[in-house]
Parts: sequence; structure tokens; C-alpha cells
Amino acid sequence: MYPDRLLVTLKVPDEGGEAHLERVEGGFRSARTGATFADIDGVPSLLGGSGATDDGGVADRIRGFYEENPFPGYEGLEDFSELVRKGFSNAFSRNLLDCVGYNKTVLEVGCGTGQLSNFLQLNNNYVLGVDLSLASLGLALEHKRRNRLARCAFIQMNVFDLAVRDASFDVVISHGVLHHTFDAHRAMRLICRKLKPGGILIIGLYNRFARVPTWIRGKLIGLFGDRLDYVVRNRIEDRRKAQVWVNDQYRNPHETWHSIDEVLGWFAENDIEFINCVPGILGTEGETASNFLAPSSPGNRYQRVVTELGWMASISREGGLFDMVGRKCL
Repeated sequence: MYPDRLLVTLKVPDEGGEAHLERVEGGFRSARTGATFADIDGVPSLLGGSGATDDGGVADRIRGFYEENPFPGYEGLEDFSELVRKGFSNAFSRNLLDCVGYNKTVLEVGCGTGQLSNFLQLNNNYVLGVDLSLASLGLALEHKRRNRLARCAFIQMNVFDLAVRDASFDVVISHGVLHHTFDAHRAMRLICRKLKPGGILIIGLYNRFARVPTWIRGKLIGLFGDRLDYVVRNRIEDRRKAQVWVNDQYRNPHETWHSIDEVLGWFAENDIEFINCVPGILGTEGETASNFLAPSSPGNRYQRVVTELGWMASISREGGLFDMVGRKCL
């Protein structure tokens, strides 16, 4: 269930130190104090009592939403070979695996139902997926167990109180998650701490321009039905998964929209060197980059704004999500 390479990255929640955790029957135990953290409904849980107490109830609303809508869900009873086939046929996940490389430790913050975490354990990588939703994590664990996947693990955690040691992961990914927290800026600062020096960060957020057509489409879907959505028409066959997608895109209780410039500022604050933006910034090397780690320029402000305006006619059909890739300075 918990390979040693992932178990050593864990710590006791709510503690500033690095107290080691042991996996015991039905939960985790602090090696120092003996305090235990019981599994909940069969899902390992390391939720502390602190988290973000000033979030205005955002975490509770988001958790409740994803308990009812485990995202992204599976296409029926999907085995690992089918997940791998889909992963390699998708340009983003294929490039992401190349970006991660081989024999790395990976933290996915907001792993949902675990498809990406399970896929990234290829190439002898060890992947820890964390999420608030027990329903989502339950599906991730079911897929892991049924397919006997040995190098990934799933635990319930709060991004504002990650029970993970600082500087313990080679790669940290949060794709389409932080904009559902009450403070994406603060959340990114906290996940950056978990990166080793020289480690890779991939953060995906809703773009402030590209998200506008989605907002408009959400109003029309309420009148004319879910088939107005491009992904529902072209990508999803399972009816339940399609409904979850529509709810996530158009009925989520909380989301924020962000810009390239905003994230560049966050990178600078957290000693993250910009590598690339996905999709690429117009007029830079990123437009023709062969992979996510191909170094590129962030361009100037004019190029970045024009890029984001162009996204209103491109990535908006799939939700307006863009990713920024960076490296933690040594």
C-alpha cells in the first residue's frame, strides 16, 4: 500500500517539525508520540485540525461537491492498460510523463480519482496523490488495488496543512486544483515547499480570459442542455462521467481565474525559475517546444496578453486551463 520511498516523505499533520509516520493496521501512527490517524471509510486520512480556518467555508463546500461528483471519474470498470492507452494518446499526459522522467518521487496535489497519479507511476516513478474528497480517493484506491499498482499511494490531506515533509519530492503537480481553494496564491507557496532544490513544479489554473466563454456556455447549457459542451460531445462516453464533467465545469461552488503574469509573480516569490507555459506564449520558443521542459522565454507583457486573448478561441472549449512549468532554484 505504501512503498518506503513514499512513506518517508510523510509527517504528522499540524506539527511544524518532521515527526515520522508509520503505517499500521487501519491507519498511521506517529513514531515519536504514538498518536494515531485512523483511515476513514477505508481511505487513509492525514487531515489535521488547522488547515485554513479562515477560508470562509470554501474547503467544506468543495469537499462536499466532490464527494457527490468524484472527478474526473472512470469510464466504467476501467483497467490499467486502458488508462495507459488513454494517457499516451493524450498529448498533455504523454508530455507530462516525459517531463517527470524516470525513477522520480512525484506529489500530485488534488489528485481526484487518481488517473494521472496512476499513469505517472510508469517509468519506475513513485507517486503520492492527495485530495480532500474521500469519494474520489476511494475510486483511486479501488483502481490501484484492482490493478495491483505498487508505486502509487493515496491519502486524504488539506493543501493548507500537507502532512508531507519539506523538500521531499522531485516533482510537484497541481493541475486544475488551486483555483478551487480560497487562496490559490497561498496554496502554491505551501506546495512549493515540498519540492527538492532543482525539482520541477507544474501548476494548472483557469485563465482569466479563456474562462469567460466557459462561463457564458454554462448559462446556455442551463437552457439547451449538456451537449453544448465540446468534451461531452467528443471525449466522454460514460454518462455518469459526462455529468461529473459538466458539474465540475459549470456548477462548481468556488473558483478563481488567473493570468500568466500573476503566476510569474508567484514563481519569483517562491524561487521558482520559469521554464515554459502550456500552451506556449506567442512569439516565444514555447510555441514550438518539443516538451514541457524545453526552456523558453516568458515574452513581454504584450505577448502574454495577446496569448491569453487567443486562448478564448482555443483552450476555452475545454475549460480554459493553462499550465506553468518551473524549476526550484538550487
